[in-house]
Amino acid sequence: MSCVIVVRHAMPEVVHGVSSRQWGLSEASREDCVLLAHALPPGIGRVWSSDERKAKETADVVGLRLGLPVSVDVGFGEVDRPDVWDRDYREVAAGYLGGADEPGWEDRRAVTGRFGAAVDRACSGTDQDIVIVSHGMAMTLWMASLAPIAAVDWWRALTFPDAWRIEIETGVVERVWMGGAR
Repeated sequence: MSCVIVVRHAMPEVVHGVSSRQWGLSEASREDCVLLAHALPPGIGRVWSSDERKAKETADVVGLRLGLPVSVDVGFGEVDRPDVWDRDYREVAAGYLGGADEPGWEDRRAVTGRFGAAVDRACSGTDQDIVIVSHGMAMTLWMASLAPIAAVDWWRALTFPDAWRIEIETGVVERVWMGGAR
């Protein structure tokens, strides 16, 4: 199997009162995507994306710059969770990644399973590396299922955008590119 480069989407423009699933990218974030695309290693055969707007827009810029088509798989979507929280989102998300059960949040094993199945579909029939544009929590859970990373610390350190290469057979992980926004 080839290697997978997992990308956290670029920084979205936050629109209060609108679901985060609908947020898009600013012009500055699109420029970050151009820098990311140029930092990716050669030999990439395809770009994949979650179906959420911010991820798809990130993937579209990367795909355009690399001259590659972008495919969408809902399996790369973020953790299913309520749109509104009464507590600090980052702390709730960190607790969830650390093992706390949150009412209305998707089961962590289900996230890992659907993400892994989507990776298998994306890698099927290719011996080239692929790029997957996804979301912080979903990619963290999947990566932690394959590699010895501390999920909460790793997630907290992710930038917008961020790119990590993982050798699926060995669990070896290396950062490919780091954006500036956290």
